[in-house]
This record gives sequence, structure tokens and C-alpha cells, in this order.
Amino acid sequence: MYLLKNIRKGLWYVLVCAVLIELLLFPSLPNFYGCVMAATVCLIFSYFLKEKYIVSNPFAFLMYLSMFMYRFLPLPATLLEGKPITYGFERPYQTFFYETLLFILSSLAFYISCIWSKNLTKNNAVQKVLKQMGFFEVNVAVIWGMGIIGVLARLYFFATGEIEYGNVLGKFISRLNYLMFAPLCLFFPSILNIKFSNTRAVWLYTAFIFVLNFASNSRQSIIAPIATIILICLLFLIINDLRLRDVASTGKTVIVTLTLVVTYLLISNVSLAMLHTRKIRDKVDKSELFSKTLETLQNEALMERLHRDKEQKEQTLISYSQGWTEHYLDNFMLGRYANMRITDETLYYAEKKGYANKEMSDAFWTGVLAVFPTPILRYFGVQLDKNKQEFSSGDLLYGKGLGGYRVTSHVGDGLATFGYWYFPIQTIAFFLVFMLLNTFVWLGVGTVQYAPYALMNVFLFLGMFRNAGGMSAEFGYILRGYFQGVFTYLVIFWILKYFFGNIGELDNVNE
Repeated sequence: MYLLKNIRKGLWYVLVCAVLIELLLFPSLPNFYGCVMAATVCLIFSYFLKEKYIVSNPFAFLMYLSMFMYRFLPLPATLLEGKPITYGFERPYQTFFYETLLFILSSLAFYISCIWSKNLTKNNAVQKVLKQMGFFEVNVAVIWGMGIIGVLARLYFFATGEIEYGNVLGKFISRLNYLMFAPLCLFFPSILNIKFSNTRAVWLYTAFIFVLNFASNSRQSIIAPIATIILICLLFLIINDLRLRDVASTGKTVIVTLTLVVTYLLISNVSLAMLHTRKIRDKVDKSELFSKTLETLQNEALMERLHRDKEQKEQTLISYSQGWTEHYLDNFMLGRYANMRITDETLYYAEKKGYANKEMSDAFWTGVLAVFPTPILRYFGVQLDKNKQEFSSGDLLYGKGLGGYRVTSHVGDGLATFGYWYFPIQTIAFFLVFMLLNTFVWLGVGTVQYAPYALMNVFLFLGMFRNAGGMSAEFGYILRGYFQGVFTYLVIFWILKYFFGNIGELDNVNE
């Protein structure tokens, strides 16, 4: 596998260079331990960076990839910004040790799930039920129909704003946003076993949803369509054992690369403008928020001041005793997958609060109950006011005010909640999530079939392990997220299939 072989070589090249530069510019024992962590996870990840794991378990692999990035990227990313890997750390030894340990356990969970899925059960009962329901089938007409529904769901959210508690229809519609990415799969139709060649229409559609997501004032929403295309492209190349030059000429590759660079620079500016206008997000509608963001972008003096303020803030390093801080990497995109300072900070507050803290444990199990729909809770006689759950475990761990929705790391949150029992509990939770993600793959005789639903959500899977809600995210997905996503998709699929199921694949339509 040429592509994977080159990626492995590239990772080791980056690692060796980064370790040498780190120890040359920032020689210290804590930084050395950070290099050991990066080398350890790179060694383990290289073992799984093989066709047999990716082709048969692509969606579980994406989650595993985010686990790797969280421990590997901090070293090269901080060096690019002229910082040591321990920038701002107050618990470096604990941070690197626990994160390395958790990655080893996560790798074990991923390995067992791959073996279980392929060698022990082949296609399990869940996959067989999904197969009978048409979960792995789709045609071009249905894909475009899903895209339109996804766009309408996004527009509905723009029109109504935040969905209030108790608005069942609004909640249902809000969960259909991902359908807007369905037509992006048509860039690589063979991955869905269909025929389609009108890529011009898909490019126009991609540009449209990029602009539409720009109006959401969400940086992740802007990145999502680009990331979705890139991830599906990589999967396509790996499945077919192709190089990039096999599917695109040198000229096209250069154009796409330059476009991505320009887009990145644009998103960086847009990100700054969005952060500036975010303080009025709850006071105006989406159209006015979009207008204010554009005004900010066009105001050169204001943008210069925002850049100046950002640089000044980035140069100010505060300790955890002074207050909550997430400042580690200046690059917001890398910060989503490589901000290991959050682990260091949450370990600091976990030690202050105490491991296996009863308040944290009680709040966790209350949060688990809140995952279930209110009618189900009432049926079993559970009275729970979900309006009172509007805070994160990070808020509770910080202990200085609820409602800020502070992010937390898995390790810090887990130790504060369960003590050292966290590690076996988390390993089991990861294994179950990996197994659920593997049900989106149908293993035939010499063939592999991917669920369209999963291809639309590839960017979501890449973000399933990052600083957010800690281990509650895995429990939420196991108990509700997985089943809710599959169910809502099948409802839409059956409706569209009823109307468009006989249209066929519409190959070369309007070419």
C-alpha cells in the first residue's frame, strides 16, 4: 500500500525532526517525557496504519485517528509556534503518563473490536438487521433528496435559532443537518457502488453549502464540507490502492492545494471575525449575525485591532490558580485536536477536587440519565428536570461557576469521577463505541460495503475523541446517539426511497 507506506514514513520523519529540535531548543526532563509520549503513540499507531484495519474498520479508525492526533500533534504543533510541548503545563509528568496509558488501552480496545468484527462474527446481528432495512443501499436521486433535506434543516435552524426544550419536531429536524453532506459522496460514487459523473453539479452544491455554513457563525460548520471531501478521498485512495496523482493530474493537484491554502487563510480571518461577533449571537437572528460578520471582515481597522489583541492575548500566559485557561496553541484548527494543556489543567483541578469525587460521580450518572428521552424516564418513574443540567463536567470540575460549558479532557474528568477505576471503564466504553462504528460496514465475500449514513458523518467520527464532555460522550453515543442517528436516517431513507426508489442511478444526468 503505497499511500499508507508514505504516510508512515512521513510520521516518523516528523517525529524524529521534532524530537531533535525540541531537545535542542527546550532541553528539560518534562519535555523529554513529552517526546517519549509522542514516540510511543507513533510506534503503536504505525502498527494499525495498514490496509486491513482501515478498509474493514474505516469509521472506528477515524475515531482512533483522533486519539492518535491528540497525543502526537502537540509536539510538532508547539514547535511551529516556537513553544515547548509543556507550554503552560503544571502537571507534565502526570499528563504524559496518563495520556500514554490511555492511548495504549484505547489501542487495545480498537484492536479487539477489529478482531471481533472481522474474525469472530463477520457480520453480526445488528449489521444483518441494518442490511435488511436497506441501510447500505442508496441511489443518486435519494442522495440529492437527502442533501436538500439537510439544507432545509439548516435553514430551519437559522429561522428558529436555538431549539427549546420540549420542541420535539425542532429537535428531530436539527439532527438532520448532516444530510447536507450526502451529495459530497458523489465525488467518489464507486465507494457507494453507484455510477455518477456530473461532478460540476457537486462542486456547485459544495460551494453553496460552504456559504450556507458560513452564515452559521460556527467554525466547525465551515470546515466540515472540506474535511468530509478530504476524508472520503483518502478512504477512496486507500481502498483502491491509488496515489493522488492516479486520480488527479499535477495541475489539478496544484490548483486544489492552492485553493486549500487560500481557504485556510480565509477561514483564519473568518474565525477571528466570528469570535468577535459571537457575543451578540443570542441577541440577533442568523441573517443579521451573518451581516455583522461580513461587516467585521470588511473593516480593515477593526480586523487589524482584533489581530493585535489576539497576539497580545497569546503572549500572556496565566496559571490555573488565576482562572480557567485553554490557551495552548494559537492555531484554532490544531487546537481542536491537539490541546493537551486541557488534560494538564483538568488534572490540576481533579487533584484539588479529589479523585473519585462524589459530586462528580453523582453528576455523571445524572447526565447519563438525561441522555434518555423524557417520556422514557417518566415511564420508569424518573423525575429529572433537564433544564437544570445546562452545565458541563468541566464547569463542575472547575468549581467556580456553572453554565460556561467548559471543555474537559477524558483523563482529568475520568479520574475526578471514578478514580483509577476510570481506565477499565473507559476502555470498555471505547470498545463498545468502536463496535458500534463497525456496524456501518458490511463484509461480503471479497467485498466491503459502507453505509452512506457513515460516509456523510466521517468528519463527525474524526471528532469523537477530543476535548469536550469527557467520557460522557461515549456513554451518550452508546445509549442514544448511535440508535437515534440510525433511526432518523432510516426514516428519511424510506420516505425518499418511496418517492425516488425506482428512478435508478441517473448516471451522467445533465452532463
